[in-house]
Amino acid sequence: MRVSEVMTRDVKCAKIPGLTRDALELMKELNTNSVPVVRKGTEEFVGMVSANRILENPDEDQLALLIERDAPTVSPDADLAEAARIMIDENVRRLPVVKDGKLVGIITVRDILRRVIAASEIDRPVGDFMRQHMIAVWEGTPLRVAAHLLRLSGFRVLPVIDESGRLVGKLSDTDIVRVSDVDISTTVSQLTGKSESDSWAWDTEARIYITKRELKLPDKPVREVMSQEVVTVLKSTPVKEVARMLGESRENVAFVLGASDELLGIVRDIDLLRAIF
Repeated sequence: MRVSEVMTRDVKCAKIPGLTRDALELMKELNTNSVPVVRKGTEEFVGMVSANRILENPDEDQLALLIERDAPTVSPDADLAEAARIMIDENVRRLPVVKDGKLVGIITVRDILRRVIAASEIDRPVGDFMRQHMIAVWEGTPLRVAAHLLRLSGFRVLPVIDESGRLVGKLSDTDIVRVSDVDISTTVSQLTGKSESDSWAWDTEARIYITKRELKLPDKPVREVMSQEVVTVLKSTPVKEVARMLGESRENVAFVLGASDELLGIVRDIDLLRAIF
């Protein structure tokens, strides 16, 4: 099966020249953590911009400076297995489909799960693909702290637990983008000092106007922002069943629980692609 048979053709993109906040609003609209970027007028594919890049550079308002220009791409004529391999090797969930330098579509991990794995006879247990080492965040943690933990963890989703250690939800970078806003403040700095005797010089002294942009997060605990809808599975659940559950729920992670509902690990949809090979 070819990429062209599965990809989404009508792709919403950020454009350059453009502003970071426009890309952020597009991510909120699409409920995603990354979008492709094209050049205005020519529609030439330029690269990808992610929520992580924006979170790490809140003071940068020029979108062009935050683009990942060497983002991996795939041809519409490529086999789905090749697309899956690129996703695994590059650790990306979305691949821009490019032909002759132009963006012609996008293919996601979910597309491959739905068309290949969920329809297969792969009965390997999901425990073979789960990650046991992860960071969990307490539901009462301030959102600003949790956002920092999310960035340090290298994950895009963290499990949220209550005081007893029970799984109660999840927090993703998409959740953080959804409630964030760009705060703009301006301060004035004087280049020259003055005394009472030279107050007449006020109109001629040099001043610098400094505008600072920050990504502002609400003063809320994680429990007020997290998603309570989670997919949970057992270590013995077949991969094809987990793929089907993730596809139907439109979630990109499943949490692996033990016999007493204790949290054992996490499996991402991209981890399941390894079952193809």
